[in-house]
Amino acid sequence: MVKRRRVRRYPPRLRARIAAWVAEQRAAGAWWCDVARPLGLPEQTLVRWSAPREAEGIAVVPVDVIDAPPEGTVTLVSPTGLRIEGVAIADAIAILRGLT
Repeated sequence: MVKRRRVRRYPPRLRARIAAWVAEQRAAGAWWCDVARPLGLPEQTLVRWSAPREAEGIAVVPVDVIDAPPEGTVTLVSPTGLRIEGVAIADAIAILRGLT
């Protein structure tokens, strides 16, 4: 029988306070292990608690999409060793499409 470790739940307010303290310590140059040791928590837990939430920092930014051909050149190398250098990107796309 496999023993399961009991999962401790920490209240969100406590987690937020710990994360704020960890941020201060890290800003002062402390390593994750030095911050985790006195708290008795795994480093990875503190890293996870300190990470920004998914919804934070996400912004929708309008962009202009232009229909322009790609510029520059590339080198194509096939799995068999065939090498084609200095091909325009648009031509490389056409070559690759012709291979499929």
